[in-house]
Order: sequence, then C-alpha cells, then structure tokens
Amino acid sequence: MRIAYFSEVYWPKISGVSHTLVRTVDGLQARGHSARVYTPRLAEVGADRPEVHRSPGRPIALDRSIPWGFPRKHEVLRDLRRFDPDIVHLATEFPMGRVGAWAARKLGIPRIASAHTDYEKYSSLYGLGMVMKPGWVYLRRFYANAGRVLCPSRPYEAHLNARGVAHTSIWSRGVDTRRFHPGYRSDEWRARFGIGPDDLLVAYVGRLAPEKNLHLLMAAWESLSGMARGADGRNVALSFVGDGLMEEEIGRRALWNAHLTGPLEGTELATAYASADVFLFPSSTETFGNCLLEAMASGVPAAAVRGGGVLDYAEDKVNCLLARPDDVRDYARRIRRLLEDDELRGRIREGGLATAHERSWDAVFARLLADYREVARIPAFDHAA
Repeated sequence: MRIAYFSEVYWPKISGVSHTLVRTVDGLQARGHSARVYTPRLAEVGADRPEVHRSPGRPIALDRSIPWGFPRKHEVLRDLRRFDPDIVHLATEFPMGRVGAWAARKLGIPRIASAHTDYEKYSSLYGLGMVMKPGWVYLRRFYANAGRVLCPSRPYEAHLNARGVAHTSIWSRGVDTRRFHPGYRSDEWRARFGIGPDDLLVAYVGRLAPEKNLHLLMAAWESLSGMARGADGRNVALSFVGDGLMEEEIGRRALWNAHLTGPLEGTELATAYASADVFLFPSSTETFGNCLLEAMASGVPAAAVRGGGVLDYAEDKVNCLLARPDDVRDYARRIRRLLEDDELRGRIREGGLATAHERSWDAVFARLLADYREVARIPAFDHAA
C-alpha cells in the first residue's frame, strides 16, 4: 500500500504521537509499503528523513516545543498527487490534518483519522475548559469526514463513542523488547545519581508538562522524604528524564535527591529505563501510555494511577501497582511498597515483562493494515473538511 500521513508532530520531535508514527512508517516500509509524511518544519531539522514533506511551522503559544503547521495547500496537493496514495491518514486534527483532508477530498482519496489526545482533560489543565463545547463540534465534523477513526485504547474509544464518534477502531501500540530490555541496566548510569548497585533508583520518563500530573508525583515524593536513606541503609534517588514546560518549576521545587537529565533517546533512553528499580507514571490523561509499556519491557516495576488508556493493559498487583487518581497519600503508599518490598518488585517486574512480550508491533501493524485496506475500498466522502 501507499499511505500518506498528515501530522503536526514527527521526527525529530519527541512525543508519543511522533514516536508511534516513526515506528509505524519504519515498520510498514520494512514490509514493502510506501509512506509519505506531511508535517511542519522544525528549526533543528538538518538532514531530514526521506519520506518527509515539510510545511512552514511555528511554535504554538501554550508550549513552544510543539509546532503548528502553516501548510501551503496547493504545494501539498501537488506533492500528494505525485505520491498517489491508496489512503490518507490524518494523525492530527488541526492545520496539517485539515489540509490533508482537503487534499484527499480533491483527489478522491479515502481517508482515515486517528485520535491520540484527550482534549477534555488537557483543556481543563490549561484553563481552557470553555473551548471544549465548540471544540467537540469541530472534532465531530473532522472525524465524520474519515472512513474510520482509530483509537489507541478501548477506554479512549469508549470516550469517543460517548461523544458521538461511532465509526471507531483500535490502533494499539506495541513495544520493541530488544530496544527496551533489562540488559541495558548500568551501574555507571546509577552512579550519576549517587546510587550504588544495591541502592534504589526511581525514574520518571516523559514530557515535563502539567497533563502528565507531575504535581501528584512531586507531592508523593516529598511525603516520602524520610526514605532518603532507608532503614536498611540503601540510598534512594529520583531521576526525571525529559523536558517541557515544568522543567524550571521542578528545578525550583528542590525535591529531595531528585535529578533532571533532560530528554534522552536511543541507547541512553533504554539505559535510563533499565537502570531504575521503580518507575513512576502519575498521569491519568494518557490515551495509551507508551512510557509505561516501555518501562515494563525494561524490567522496571511501576507505580501508576487507575485512569486513562493504560487500563487497556495495566493490572494492579500483576504488572504494576495502581493508585487512585489524584490521591497523593495512596500514590505515595504504592511507591513506598515497591521501594520497601524486594519480593513485590520482583513479582511486578515479571508481570510487566510478560505483558510487554505480548504487545508486539507485528500484531499492531497487521491490525492497522487491515483497517487501511478496508477503508481504502470505501469511496471518498463528499463532505467538506
């Protein structure tokens, strides 16, 4: 097949959507399919990936690390006509997605959309709750012009169905268990934080942003400050891997024995995961939660919260510990249990590894291609996007 993707985020931007699209493009190309990705231009891009068509882009006001596309419609249309895709995949709902929908309609190409972000929860966190009523009018119209809307998890699919988006399917996520593996554990990495082989390193990996519920993490960590050196003499430290709007706030808060590493990729990221003893995942806004699955594949037991798309695969006391959302005391209690109970950490670790090995990208790609093939047989919609 020939698939054209339209997305506000793509390589080298670090985000769940970007990584999922890159992994998908690489996986489908390795299977003999062709891809073209239409996305905004970023200032830091030098040598680009060969499948990319860049449009002008500018940072959005809320988070200047996220680009906002200003595509030249007819330039995109000409390039899309040359590529001649079987289907257009609208991965984001805003400028790039809108132009992708317009160009696909002009050329009579079937289109599929995917929903990655819980805008209701995000808007409330950024003080923009009032925009969701007109926002849903727009989103329902946008999704209605796609042959199918792909959701990363069953909980988020149910959320869309309840908002009147009925033509949905699941586009789940996999994990590369060779890329994320316990074998990347490094005593040298742990020593950066004053942690020896028998001490305890706690890790958070992800964007440092309000929607990740880092205030819950920080409050729970502060309540555990007496564990800076446990009763058994082991040191305890916390590493934040990532960057974002809250980086300065975390630094100013001066959390006990906490360290900011900045964003990491490749082997360094795999090492940061595997070198931890406990992983923290405080967000309840995720529509899937890639980082939690990567931690499981890395052999790191996690303390997460009972909410969002992680409930598609996270099971309390089986492959992680789940706390009540926004309950500092309960979350701190779960973290403490993992830090104090070596046997529990081992059991949760094994459960997480088993879950990761069940989540192959091969199965994800097969399901995605089945949706593409089915929608590609549907005549393009006549509605204006």
